Amino acid sequence: MQLPIVQLPRAVPVPREREPQPNIPPTRGERERYKALAERYADTVRLVPPLTFEELRRHTDAVIARYDLDPRYRDFLAVLVNNAAWRDHLAAVPYERRLLLLPKCLRVEERCPAPFDEFGLLCKQCGLCSIQELQEEAERLGYAVLVAEGSAIVMAIIQTGKIDAIVGVSCLNVLERAFPYMEAAAIPGVAIPLLQDDCKNTSVDMEWIWDVIHLTGEDRTYRLDLDRLRAEVEGWFTPAALAETLGAPAGDAEALAHEWLARAGKRWRPFLTVCAYRALRDDPEAPLPPALRQVAVAVECFHKASLIHDDIEDDDARRYDREALHVEQGVPVALNVGDLLIGEGYRLLGEADLPGDA
Repeated sequence: MQLPIVQLPRAVPVPREREPQPNIPPTRGERERYKALAERYADTVRLVPPLTFEELRRHTDAVIARYDLDPRYRDFLAVLVNNAAWRDHLAAVPYERRLLLLPKCLRVEERCPAPFDEFGLLCKQCGLCSIQELQEEAERLGYAVLVAEGSAIVMAIIQTGKIDAIVGVSCLNVLERAFPYMEAAAIPGVAIPLLQDDCKNTSVDMEWIWDVIHLTGEDRTYRLDLDRLRAEVEGWFTPAALAETLGAPAGDAEALAHEWLARAGKRWRPFLTVCAYRALRDDPEAPLPPALRQVAVAVECFHKASLIHDDIEDDDARRYDREALHVEQGVPVALNVGDLLIGEGYRLLGEADLPGDA
């Protein structure tokens, strides 16, 4: 009897969790908020690209003043303002006329088998990092893809005349150096900033890249709505917002539970909860009811509790690029915090004033 040949699925890269550099907001929720506010400002004042460097600085300072944002993140915000100005124009460019420019520092440097040629890194599709999946998806859509970096390569690509728009991923200082070339050519460009600029094993908000490379004129409005919805959900997990939903911490266990909820995370579960609610409403633009916020936070309470307990069970020492809670505080405290989060989740569900058809 001949046994069938089993083909294993390709490896799925595990996203690296690293602290962002000091001039980038430290949490995903804050970065989503800055992005949403940049887009709101661009819509309000009707920004018309290309913006000169001086115009971009002026508009960035206006966003900071209007929404009382932290000036430490001015360079990061400037990228988002410029993206908001170009977003509709990028959506109008066919995929076949776009370039996706990725940095080599997304790779796992010490294990990457890929060689280089004069154009950049030649991905060997080993599955160790996110470069393979981004390249495959972009090429499937029709993009040209390069894994290279630097202002010289941007200028050379623009001068070929074969590319009408660029989606670039790079660190803030490289993006700043490339800006004059993009401005001079008046070519639509959307940039996704790396969260670190140390050029080795860097991390990035992957969902932002996926959103931008799939952006088209047909689904622009829908995607912008999703961006704002995601930013709203992310805002529910700041320390102040959690205190408003859960009540102020009454002791050390509650304080740790709040801190754990506010730690890094993609918030997919609460986001999908809210998306499902929106999809079933007659008016998807209606304000979200306060009870839905309670339900969404409850869902995240259950998830974060499971992570705490799983880390104990699996003896995992790291979570979100720092010590796991049971390593940091001890197993008894971590168990109590996990159990507390489960209880808080059920309490929120019980107190949520949901209508009968919700």
